[in-house]
Amino acid sequence: MTFKEDITTRIKIDFGIKSDEVFERLTKAIEKTEYISNDRVIRSIIFLSEGNLQELNRYIEVATYDTRDVMFWAEYENLNNNSNPKRIRDFNKTFEESTNDVKE
Repeated sequence: MTFKEDITTRIKIDFGIKSDEVFERLTKAIEKTEYISNDRVIRSIIFLSEGNLQELNRYIEVATYDTRDVMFWAEYENLNNNSNPKRIRDFNKTFEESTNDVKE
């Protein structure tokens, strides 16, 4: 699979020397569960993982069951108190543009 340029760049920045392993894990997950190949889902997984391979595995697994969870966790704030979560990112856009003009 070929990843968008912003995704490739973010993986290399966040995971450094482990980036090849990240590409491999994502590719295998996508081959197994094609619907997680969506750029929004991939960006959400990478964002939530924060450069940690264990977290990457965790969020890939969550996404294979329900992609909405990882997108919600990555794009919204005020999740802990369950009162009025607010969307602050839109990972339909590149990482760089994800906070620009966010609409609910």
